[in-house]
Amino acid sequence: MNDAELEGFRPNRYFARSWGLLTRDRGWIKPILVMVAASLVPIVGPLGVLGYVVEWARLTAWGVASSPKQKNVQVGACIASGWRVFVIMLVWAFASSLITSVLLLVPLFGPLLLFAWMIFSVLLNLMVMIAALRATIYQRIGAGFRVSTIWQMTKSDIGGLMRILGMQLAGGAISSLICGVISIIALVGLVPQIIYYADYISEFDAIMSQSMKMNLAFEMLGSFLTTLGPALVVAVLLGAVLSMIVTMLGYTGIALWMRQFNVPAWGNEEDPLPTASPAAGAAYGAYAYGAQPQQTYGYGYGAQPAQPQQTYGYGYGAQPAQAQAQPAQQPVQPAQPVQPPAAPEPAPAPQPEPDPAPEPVQPAEPTSFSPIESDDRDAGENTDLS
Repeated sequence: MNDAELEGFRPNRYFARSWGLLTRDRGWIKPILVMVAASLVPIVGPLGVLGYVVEWARLTAWGVASSPKQKNVQVGACIASGWRVFVIMLVWAFASSLITSVLLLVPLFGPLLLFAWMIFSVLLNLMVMIAALRATIYQRIGAGFRVSTIWQMTKSDIGGLMRILGMQLAGGAISSLICGVISIIALVGLVPQIIYYADYISEFDAIMSQSMKMNLAFEMLGSFLTTLGPALVVAVLLGAVLSMIVTMLGYTGIALWMRQFNVPAWGNEEDPLPTASPAAGAAYGAYAYGAQPQQTYGYGYGAQPAQPQQTYGYGYGAQPAQAQAQPAQQPVQPAQPVQPPAAPEPAPAPQPEPDPAPEPVQPAEPTSFSPIESDDRDAGENTDLS
């Protein structure tokens, strides 16, 4: 897949584009293996891994076509992002459990309503991912609880979310199938040993003492573990790696889906979506793949930079260029009043100039805060994934 296909928004090919972003750099498997090992660290490990995933997805939602960073990862900032997402998931899960409990108390129609809620929970899981990524874009937990805005985004393109859900289900099924095949192959190797010990017990059970039976039990256990152990270790490790890949592809798919809402044009977290947000499928939209540039924003694809921009490099290893122009969605600054020519006598009093209108708070840009962009200033907490 070429670079042009990884830019902008497209209402399809979520798996191909997510996979293309994930595997764009040589050595793309190294960050995944490091994250699998880091997830074994209690508490901070899973938080850091989750933060790393959503921070990469945040840049993807902004329109940056780059693979996961392999060097100079800011571990502390990743843990902070992971904590933010964890709180959002916890609150949404609590709300879902509360609704389930209430539906169980409804007489007569309770089971039917509960069944409908279980079906809706499939879409709810995707909404939680949207909420987590939206909070990461703003770097604020409160942005993940704007239910009306999240629901507006969800209902505008449910078909795209279903494609992402299908991608996740297919990835989980493939992962389970591979691990299951490895386990079955290992169990087949136990069949001769099971037959041997079964025949031995039936032949000598009557004359064996309790100590001999205990020794035989430990011998059987050691033999089974010796045969199954390596296969089980491979199955667990492979399952963890595949699960990590599916998680990264899922969040990246959500980020690609969110590009249709023109993330660089977002204002405050409580503001509605931009009115110029393109509709999904309508010529791929103004912020979509193959569309003409609509924004003069330094980091949005479709921008017209004043000077040639530096690339983000591979693995976010290069320093991105600074934004060259202000976002087009910001309010226009009021013009300064024209002063009349001064008369010789008397001099006119100076006219006060109106204060410029305040600019809206923009969501965090890729250069303002990103644990997965190169920043050698935090070398004290940086970790090399190479």
